[in-house]
Formats: sequence, structure tokens, C-alpha cells
Amino acid sequence: MPGNIVSPDEWRDIQKKHIEREKAATHALAALATARRELPMVRIDNAPSFKFGSTAGDLSLLDLFAGRKQLILYHFMLFPDDKEGCVGCSFFADHIPDLRHLESRDTSFLCVAPSPVEKIEAYKKRMGWEFPFYSSTDTFKSVKDRKDVTWLPGNGYFGISVFLREGDEVFHTYSTTDRGVEIFLVTLGRQEVENGMANFRLHDQYATDV
Repeated sequence: MPGNIVSPDEWRDIQKKHIEREKAATHALAALATARRELPMVRIDNAPSFKFGSTAGDLSLLDLFAGRKQLILYHFMLFPDDKEGCVGCSFFADHIPDLRHLESRDTSFLCVAPSPVEKIEAYKKRMGWEFPFYSSTDTFKSVKDRKDVTWLPGNGYFGISVFLREGDEVFHTYSTTDRGVEIFLVTLGRQEVENGMANFRLHDQYATDV
């Protein structure tokens, strides 16, 4: 048995103290998230030169926004010689929610991997995933040694890169690896107004144009 057995009064006292610590941690993380959103950003002057392979042909970094203001890009570990994708990346991908929630916040999400489109599509079909998943092979080869690139698409390790768009200008705002994948990572945050969750909807209640 993992825990001690105590009386109801002891349990309430211990629980109260623990919840106080949890709430303090929550407030500290919220402050850290605010600081993250206020970090400086880097303008990507050559956004059209970053090409990503898809079943519809090449897409530029600007195209990946799909007209939205923010972009979350997941670097997925799937390489040309791999029999299958990274277990950790696949576990993450299995938990990607209905993207209409993100899209309602003017945010696009997708995955990229340094593998051919055909390999990505085959693995995507096997896993039953519906989210956008593109090849970063050509872009990775062309920029992997450039010092002016602050993010590397399909960089050989899993992670998240976040971008902001102003018209046709694209800015790299944040990148991370390991743990740390949440909507707080984007520059505009949750975009909550008053009662936060009340601003979301059931996924079949969003308009088709979000």
C-alpha cells in the first residue's frame, strides 16, 4: 500500500497543506508562462525559402499558418531508415486533440519529420491520425548548418517550435524540447475572457471557417 492510513482529521490537515503547495506552484507556473510569452522574438526574413513536402506539393513556412496568426510546429522523430516513428512522439501524437479548439484561438498545429512524404503518410495512416503532418527533409538539409536559423525543422530530436505571423512576416517566438507542450507556449496565450473554459465549445459546435 503506497500511503499511510490516517484519521479523517489528520487527512484534512495534510490535504489542506498539500493543496496550498500545489496552488503556489500553479501561480508560479502561471507567472513563468507570462514571462515566456513576453520573450523577444526573431524575424525570419526568408520564410518562403523553408519548404515542406505534402501530398499537395511543397508548402512554405508561411503556408503552414493556413491564414492564422500563430503556428505550433512539432518536430517528430521519424527518419528515412526507421521502420516506425519514435514511441514517445507517437504517444504524444495519439493525444493531439480536436484542432478546432486551437484554430478557434487563431492557431495552427502540425507535425514535421525529416522523412519522405510517402513514409510519413503511410505511418500516419497506420496510426489513424488526422492532423497535418509534413516532410521537412529538404529544409533541414539546406539550413542545418546555418547560424542565423534559430530553429531546425525536423532537427533529429523531438520538440516544439512556435511562430507568430504579422501579414507576410513570420517570427520565431519560442522553442523547447522534452516536457513543455501547452497552449501557454504561444505568444497570445489562452486568449481567455472572464470565464475561461466557457469560451471554448464542443468540437462540433465550431463554425467551419475557424
